[in-house]
Amino acid sequence: MARTHGTIMGTAVSALVLSHAGGAWAQQQSVDLEGLAEIVVTAQKRETKLERTPMTLNVVSGDQVAAMGMVEIKNLSANVPGLTMHESPGGLSGVSVRGVGTSAGSQVFEQSVGLFVDGIYHPRARQYRDALFDIERVEVVKGNQGVLFGKNTSVGAVSVISRGPGAETGGYVQGQVEANYGSYGLEGALDVVASDTFSIRIAGMYDDQKGFVRNYTEDRDEQSGERYVMRGVAVWDVTDRLSVRAKAQISRLDMTGTNFEFITDTNTAALQALGVADGGLSNYVKYESAGDAGEVMDYQKSYDNSLEINYDLGGDYTLTAATGYTKFDFTNSFDSDSTPQTYLFSQFNEKFNQFTQEIRVTSPAGRTVDFIAGALYLHSKTKYNYLTFYNAFPVLGGLYGTISQRFNQKEDTFAGFGQATWHMTETLQFMVGGRLTTDKKKADFKKTVIDDLGYPTGLVALVGNGPLHEEDVRDTTFDFSGTLSYNPTPGSTLYISAGQGNKGSGFVNQASLAAPWPTTFLVPVERATTFEAGIKGRFLDNRAYISLAAYHLDIKDYQDSFYNSTARAFQVRSLDAKSSGFEAEGQFKINAALTAYGNLAWNPEAKLENGERMQRSPRFTSLLGLRYNVALSDTMTLSGFGQWVHSSSLLHQPASAPGDNWSLPYDVFSARVQLTYEPARLSVYVAGANLSKEVYRTFAFGSPIGMGVVGALNDPRTITIGVRKDF
Repeated sequence: MARTHGTIMGTAVSALVLSHAGGAWAQQQSVDLEGLAEIVVTAQKRETKLERTPMTLNVVSGDQVAAMGMVEIKNLSANVPGLTMHESPGGLSGVSVRGVGTSAGSQVFEQSVGLFVDGIYHPRARQYRDALFDIERVEVVKGNQGVLFGKNTSVGAVSVISRGPGAETGGYVQGQVEANYGSYGLEGALDVVASDTFSIRIAGMYDDQKGFVRNYTEDRDEQSGERYVMRGVAVWDVTDRLSVRAKAQISRLDMTGTNFEFITDTNTAALQALGVADGGLSNYVKYESAGDAGEVMDYQKSYDNSLEINYDLGGDYTLTAATGYTKFDFTNSFDSDSTPQTYLFSQFNEKFNQFTQEIRVTSPAGRTVDFIAGALYLHSKTKYNYLTFYNAFPVLGGLYGTISQRFNQKEDTFAGFGQATWHMTETLQFMVGGRLTTDKKKADFKKTVIDDLGYPTGLVALVGNGPLHEEDVRDTTFDFSGTLSYNPTPGSTLYISAGQGNKGSGFVNQASLAAPWPTTFLVPVERATTFEAGIKGRFLDNRAYISLAAYHLDIKDYQDSFYNSTARAFQVRSLDAKSSGFEAEGQFKINAALTAYGNLAWNPEAKLENGERMQRSPRFTSLLGLRYNVALSDTMTLSGFGQWVHSSSLLHQPASAPGDNWSLPYDVFSARVQLTYEPARLSVYVAGANLSKEVYRTFAFGSPIGMGVVGALNDPRTITIGVRKDF
């Protein structure tokens, strides 16, 4: 393994001189024959060029999202160095940047890596499950971003920007089908330019997903189901000084089954006796039924609305009011024993809504000092209910009944922020900023036996009906950062930065089996201090782009959570942690037809204070790719890409958790070929994912009934055939 790792690293480092991350891929359409496309980002709340933005910033374009067939944000991880995303049986995303992130073990915790959609904060792990389609770009911002992005971005943020209406009436329709399993999808968008001042884009997507894990007990393939999204984005220039951008979106996800199965065993004969005929040894095969306990499913309905108003105050000063309202309901049911028996069945239910209002003033750029200053108000409500059904569960002589764990939370946040940049010379800048936040949360928890199944001395005797437990907390935190940057050339930046960010305290919403409420109900504020140095820029007559960054993070009271299969409970702990490493990405335009790209992330130290390696933190990942665009004739164009992704091993649960929780190293190759008839703007394409037929774990944990490890495997090889018509 060590030899392979060294070879991969050497190859990747050498290739980076002539390559660039898939993330900075074709983000703009205006490409010189001799140069790369210019990439404009908004990570600093104003438009800046990527190479002049003094931070580690990975951009994944809407074109790349479409070409890679990405359906959810979790699909981004292979294309962004240092970003990992995994999904629990409850359909919750665990997102990490540079080894630091929030586990899916406690559902109501906010994320260490904040999610923003069209500038609006989305705090819940389930919101990472929303569809990713018809977007302008995704910006993954590393380091402390608490000053401008706000709360819970102490290690980074993911910002999704939806595609708005174009300058002319038009649009596209696209359909595709997967050849091996039969999944298919339809999507399209229409731009209507009603006048010189008003235009709207209406986009929709339908995705019918066929599962790739065969459940022989239920005689079906899992996970299967459908998703739809409808979105409208309108832009209105009310006057020469006043403009409005409004977005309304509704989406639904409705799936049956899961892709979780026994992936290792400690007692093959015992598992077979329970009906797991393969003893947990076959990939993409399961023997599982919840029986009368309920249907294994995943359902979510979401509403996502935003309104941005910009008013020119005069002198190029801009007043911006950004309003957001998000809401979702989700239910996830999981057969927790992963066998045909009905020992243990879990159901997670959550209703969430949030209102945010931000107001900020932006000064004109290019002066000796420019600044951004503003304030934010946030109000949210969470109603959560975790139901657990026991039927002869093999603990304490057999448990029967249903337990409800209800959790409610209200939150109000007020924040004021400001950031200023002093242009000391034409090439030397110093940027400093801070945000003061007051965050008040009030929560209550109650655990109740709601059904004893005719065994009144079982769960009732063990658990009882716990009293209502209430608590509130007020956090007052200050996030700050400073960056010194230097431009050795007009297209390059050297920078060094330091900052401190905070993640709000959180309540634990689950108790162990025999406890009336969580042993630790309130987890304190998580605080991260970040140091970073980097260089980025365009070189070789604008044909090459490269970004290099080294970082170190010190985290105080890291909010770590995981599933302990021995205790049969989610455990939450607050530990100090550290993470250090190096990241790189690059792109090189070989000629008018060929562009090489790639990235790598090396994280040798991502450890808790007790010496354990942090979850979801591989030591090394890399990506190498080549894209092409060749004019076969005056009317026909051949385009596409091929790329190879490597990851070293990583943990899905901490080393102290029982069981084999490792995912071994893997290498995945994907490619796409597209033929376009230019006069009709008609394209046909074939895309292959995981052509190398790699099998690796995307999540793993010890089974609550013992006998092995339950987990999910990556998608097998898929071949997708599609057609697209632009008009």
